Amino acid sequence: MSDDRGRLRISNDDRDQAIANLQRALDEGRIELGEFDERSKNVYAAKTNAELDVIFDDLPLDRAADRSVNTIDLTPEERAEREEATQERVHGRHGMPGQLHGLIWVAVPTITIWLISSIASGEVQYFWPAWPVGIMTAIFLASWLTGDRGRDDSC
Repeated sequence: MSDDRGRLRISNDDRDQAIANLQRALDEGRIELGEFDERSKNVYAAKTNAELDVIFDDLPLDRAADRSVNTIDLTPEERAEREEATQERVHGRHGMPGQLHGLIWVAVPTITIWLISSIASGEVQYFWPAWPVGIMTAIFLASWLTGDRGRDDSC
């Protein structure tokens, strides 16, 4: 490991890759569950490559060769594509947050079923869709107010 590489700060992608490597070591039986927990805490606490490398000193993993993403080497076009993909995940395909899509998918069918049953019975039924729609609305509002736009890839 070069001294310059060791001083570089790590990214969230580096941490995710380190956790994946720890999971692989756990699956292979190289470390135990307690060790996995302890090392995972150290991964999230690490700030530089040198701190992260220490976590893997006794494991046969070459972290330097295992780099799949290095954002420093991205071209401006690649950065723009990555930003656009991130914005689409956060705000949905049509500019709406992903959680709002879920709310719509719950509200439309439940209200339609309620409406059809009310028309079929000839009287207005108890508005039971208020429960699932209300719960979904509360979840949406909570995530919106806390700024947790989430990693909702299901849109």
